[in-house]
Amino acid sequence: MTRISFMAMALAGVSLLPIAATAADKPINIQDEIIVTASRIPQSRLSVGGAVDVLDENDIKTRQHAFLGELLRDLPGLAVNRSGPAGAFTQVRLRGGEANHTLVIIDGIEAGDPFNTGEFEFAHLLSGGVSRVEVLRGPQSALWGSEAIGGVINVVTGPSVDTEGLWSEGFVEGGSFGTARGSVEAGSAGSWGTVRGSLAYSDISGISASPTDPEKDGYENLTGSLFATFKVNEALSLSLSGRHVNATASEDSQDFTFGSPTQGFVIDSDGERQSDRWYARAVADLSLMDGQWTHQLSANLTDTKNESFSGGVFSFGSNGKKWDFEYQSNYSFETGGAASHAVSALIEYEDLSYANRGAGGGAENQSQTGEQKSAALEYRLDMAEQVFLSAAIRYDDNDRFDDEVTYRMSAAWAVPDTGFKLRGSYGTGVSQPSFFELFGFNPDFFIGNPDLQPESSEGWDVGVDYAFADGKGLASLTYFDSNLENEIFTDFGVFPFTVDNRLGTSTRDGLEFAFRVDPLEVISLSASYTYTDAKDDNGGRELRRPRHIGSLNATYRFLGNRATVDLGLNYNGKMQDSEFIFSTPESVVTLEDYVLGTVAASYDVTDRVQVIGRIENLFNEDYQEVFGFSSPGLGAYAGVRIRLGQM
Repeated sequence: MTRISFMAMALAGVSLLPIAATAADKPINIQDEIIVTASRIPQSRLSVGGAVDVLDENDIKTRQHAFLGELLRDLPGLAVNRSGPAGAFTQVRLRGGEANHTLVIIDGIEAGDPFNTGEFEFAHLLSGGVSRVEVLRGPQSALWGSEAIGGVINVVTGPSVDTEGLWSEGFVEGGSFGTARGSVEAGSAGSWGTVRGSLAYSDISGISASPTDPEKDGYENLTGSLFATFKVNEALSLSLSGRHVNATASEDSQDFTFGSPTQGFVIDSDGERQSDRWYARAVADLSLMDGQWTHQLSANLTDTKNESFSGGVFSFGSNGKKWDFEYQSNYSFETGGAASHAVSALIEYEDLSYANRGAGGGAENQSQTGEQKSAALEYRLDMAEQVFLSAAIRYDDNDRFDDEVTYRMSAAWAVPDTGFKLRGSYGTGVSQPSFFELFGFNPDFFIGNPDLQPESSEGWDVGVDYAFADGKGLASLTYFDSNLENEIFTDFGVFPFTVDNRLGTSTRDGLEFAFRVDPLEVISLSASYTYTDAKDDNGGRELRRPRHIGSLNATYRFLGNRATVDLGLNYNGKMQDSEFIFSTPESVVTLEDYVLGTVAASYDVTDRVQVIGRIENLFNEDYQEVFGFSSPGLGAYAGVRIRLGQM
């Protein structure tokens, strides 16, 4: 029996639900769901012309994964690679693009590391406190800037509904691999606004990332957040938010010593990587003409610091900081023939600074600055709530590279009385080289290339959505195609390594399928499948891009919705990776396919107390997501969640 057929047969499995939540908490009609990232202003899923998928609060709490990156495996188009145990470097690739081609937004803040082209480090994003994830696929640079060449992942924290009154929730969990986790959230909401805060801690002893040594590589993460919004009057509101992540991960390393018998393999080391991240956002929202004309002024800060140690001695570090100031104005109006219009204008200024530090001094210790001024315009047309058109254009004036113009168009037709929606989108994108790629310097490992040029892309997709079962079910099928010029790649033919632009065109195309339905009040089913053909300019397969990925999830609620069981399966097909063993003629190796199974369960002891448990890597798969790095085997976890106050 093949792994794929085994997954298909496993649909007989079942899922979990948070305290006081039922199937009725989900939107009555999925197409009425509000999508934030598909435009510069929120819109219903029905009107979106691009490919978008959502994980809601039920999905996140029911499936129980500690890290949000694990949950993203359930969505089409996303490939996840983690370099070993929990807390190890984790990348998410969208539609065969590189990890830095996806813009990650957390509570309105662009959260990617400014030092590394805005690539977001998913290793440090805990799932606790996250209430919603949107994934918008395809080039979105015209809407969201250079990091959105492949798509956008929008993460929303806090409860999905701000109910008046005080509330609090606590959570503790322990289990395999020396895992201890806990979190506390509290807040209050009223006519005056909302205040909430959270604190989460994880301590995991882990496993050894090296297959040849039993020494464990542990991980610690302390994440805190605070959010407040105040309604000054009916027209004006002010918001403040902050987020801090402090994480420490023990690391093993690959041996690049020429002539060593372990050269190219992951070996035990006493390395440690410390990460410190600050995010902050201040927003003023003004609504005029009964909401017909709105204004938003915001200031955003992303500050990332990374330090690597060997034997407790500092070896390498980086710091990236981005100040982002935006003003956006939206105006909506109606004309005859049941047509409604919306226009959004954006002005943006980014101030960036970077620092590279090494223990050896000299060329390693340097700093750079940069700035970018941008303007964007978007127009949307809704004709009789059946035909939806949009167009956007953006101009970027960067002080280091040539000015860029990107654009995007989309169309959707909700075929009357059928449940079908036909949609399509086309867009261009640009991704600028990172500071590390340009100037980064580690004489024992990497030397940057200041002559790099930005990557540019154009892509399109067409698809069909089908809403059924009175809006409680949705199936979608999408074909996508994109071309990438000036792809930046790492040249492993020299040492220390460096980077360069490819001379030809790299291509990505494929199919995406997604399905979810609540066939009965007590059962929820979802599935996804993606075929991706990603090739470089020489026709070779791109690394860490499996051709086939898929997921199945089934949830069963029983005992009057007090108990739930969830079965989740994730399939990752064969893929290629660099092998770094210079004594062999090969430069790449094929990593075998694998299936990760998770069973999660919960029981509401009272309306306030819930016990939970899960088993991960259910089949005890021996697999690698990155060549040479071990991954955890079967693990079991149990915990309790307590909720107080109104919710």
